[in-house]
Formats: sequence, structure tokens, C-alpha cells
Amino acid sequence: MKSQISKGRVFVVGAGGHGKVVIDALASAGDFEIVGVIDDDQGKIGRQVLGVPVVGSCAQLSSLAAKYHVDGTALAIGNNYIREQLFRRVKGAGLAVMRVIHPTACISRFAALGEGVVVLARSVINPGSVLGDNVCVNTGASIDHDNHLEYSCHVFPNATLAGGVHVGEFSYIGAGAVVIPNRRIGRLAYVGAGAVVISDVPDAVRVVGVPAHEIGGQARQPLETVAAVPERFPVATERHP
Repeated sequence: MKSQISKGRVFVVGAGGHGKVVIDALASAGDFEIVGVIDDDQGKIGRQVLGVPVVGSCAQLSSLAAKYHVDGTALAIGNNYIREQLFRRVKGAGLAVMRVIHPTACISRFAALGEGVVVLARSVINPGSVLGDNVCVNTGASIDHDNHLEYSCHVFPNATLAGGVHVGEFSYIGAGAVVIPNRRIGRLAYVGAGAVVISDVPDAVRVVGVPAHEIGGQARQPLETVAAVPERFPVATERHP
């Protein structure tokens, strides 16, 4: 299995809008050669995303990696459940799932980032925070000190997590949401856009509003998908350089 890489030839998996943002982050950092985009939408194959060709589908990943001599992949999928499935598929193909860090992101040297973490433009990760594998911190989000973001969760643009917040695996923090200090967001939870969380959020529920209140549970299909995941990957221990 290949380890985390910091330079080389890479694929981006995902040809949608999030793919554009990830390609831009990689191109802005300038450390990688993006040789192609992978997407399962057959209508996109042969087209380009920001000048990068869509070269094939996920089913072809191993053969395409050999053909293009890639060193790793970047996952550009906003949906936590699909991104997690691809995370396992890429690792199963013997490829690294690389970190994507936009050069304008501000990341403390005392933060810890796992494999495949994506931190986009103008985001802030403060000291003592730990981001598990396959976490996405989107544009302009703020992760203050001593936060713990578990496996495959996603913090949307301009969301703010104050100090000591714990976000469970596969959970979403919606665009512009605020979580006050020392609160826990459960596994598989969904915090709606603009919500202000002042109390702990249980597992597998949706909350919205100011202050945030529960409006129901998560959809059944994602819960079944996650329940079938046979393996969990360890929480990050490596400090950000």
C-alpha cells in the first residue's frame, strides 16, 4: 500500500463542481501534475474539467493508474457516503489517497491530518485539532482549537466550529453553520445551513435553525450503506508539516 505523497502524478476522482474546486486547489499548490479526472458518468468521459481530461471510470482505476503512471488520487466527492466507498476502492487498488490543501488555507503545525483530508481555500485549522481520514473542510470553514473531526465527515463552506467540538463520522456541518464550544455532533448527523448548535446533536438526526432543533432522522439508504462498511481507518496522528 502506498503512503501519503506530497508530489507526483495524480488523478482527481469526481468531475462535478467539487471536482473543479479540488483541481483548482491542486493547481494552486503546484506540487502535483494532474494527469486526468475519473468519473462514472459516461457522458463526461472524453470531456475536460478546467483543462484536465476525463479519462475513464472508477471501474477502470487500476488499469488507468498503470497506463498513466499515477502516484495517487485526490477524492473530489462532496457526498460522505460515496466518498467513503471511493476511499476504500482507491486503497484497495494499492494507490494513495492524497491530501489536498489549498495554499491559502491556514493550518497550525500543531494540528493532525489523516489520509485523504481535503482543506480548501481560506479555511482555518487551529492547534490541537485532529482531522481523521477522508475528512473534507470546505471553502472558508473555521475549525478552532482542539476539535476532533472523525472519519469521512464534511464541514461545508463558511461553517464555524468553536473550540473543543467533536464531529462524528459521516456527519455534515452545513454551509454557514456555527457550533459553540465543547459540543458533540453525533455519528451520521446533519447540521443544516446557517444553524446555530448550542446543544449536543444525537447520532443520525437532522437539525436546523437558530438555535438548532431536530427535524427528523437521516435517510435510510445512507444508514444501510454505512452499516455495511467492514473497516474503520485510524484517526490521524501525523502533524501537519
